Amino acid sequence: MTDAIIDVIIPVWNRPEETRNCLVNLINHTPNARLIIVDCGSERDTERMLQEVADGLDERALLMRDDSNIGFVRAANRGFESSTAPFVALVRSTSIVGAHWLEPLLEFARTHPEAGILLPCLDPGDACDRPLEVASASFAAMVVSRELYREAGGFDETMDGGAWCLKDFTMRACAKGYFTYQVPGPAVSHQEEAPLGSELRRRETLQRSMATFRERWGEGASYLLYVPKGVEVELLSQKLEWLVQGARHGDFYTVLIPFALHQAVRQSVLPCLHENVKLVPLPRLGWDGMKRRLYEKLAAQRPGTMPVTAVDGLPFPWSERYLSFSELAERIKSRAH
Repeated sequence: MTDAIIDVIIPVWNRPEETRNCLVNLINHTPNARLIIVDCGSERDTERMLQEVADGLDERALLMRDDSNIGFVRAANRGFESSTAPFVALVRSTSIVGAHWLEPLLEFARTHPEAGILLPCLDPGDACDRPLEVASASFAAMVVSRELYREAGGFDETMDGGAWCLKDFTMRACAKGYFTYQVPGPAVSHQEEAPLGSELRRRETLQRSMATFRERWGEGASYLLYVPKGVEVELLSQKLEWLVQGARHGDFYTVLIPFALHQAVRQSVLPCLHENVKLVPLPRLGWDGMKRRLYEKLAAQRPGTMPVTAVDGLPFPWSERYLSFSELAERIKSRAH
């Protein structure tokens, strides 16, 4: 089968019952996909089950085997290398997809060519009511465009196989002009995988991965912006576009805005620009002391947070040390290069 719009990669190592459940749901709810199953040296009962599934799917399945457990990340990369479809999904063998889980992701990708990595809502009950640009992907379930993989390559196999590996992949995608979005739609449920190997080795790998990430991409800064009364939604939108650029390079932004302006932007797409850009309303009738305490509470959540006045020429009301927005924009531009 060479004309599938999407290939679905499922790395497998034992857990035959969970894996069968995963595969059955993928077969039922992803009818036009080809399954690329990468068996990482599973025991005989899992190996036999995978062969039965692959035989039943004929050209809709590609079963690949290794004699040993090569690890999830290496298995995922092997699957990527064997894919030929315009889109590639990566799904853990313990994840369960439901009906129409894939359609919203592919539709969003069709209308947003900059979307290189797409995530479904993970687990029922998660807040996922609007498309949201996010800072990291998820191995539970994700879709990657063929163009992104061609330009950025696969996952870094020297990293931790978890959070830092995913952050690195997302940053490499961003460097090529592709962004990561979580898209509303049917939720995919998943189980956390039990960690393998000794605790000492896992800790060493984690520390090495963190160091590698920071050497490549730096360490994100934290800023808290004060938006005064009188700023309109259009002007705020322009300023938030700058913050999204900074967020894509690892910075965090908390934006304190007047209550009335917050009510206005709730009706727009602004609150869902990027997960690292948080809009926080000031108390509607609060005294200055209440507003100051809110600022101090938010600033304390991230040590080293730098205050910023969103309008050049106006002071920051609760700190003598602050940046103007123009100075912040220069920092963002320097991070982008």
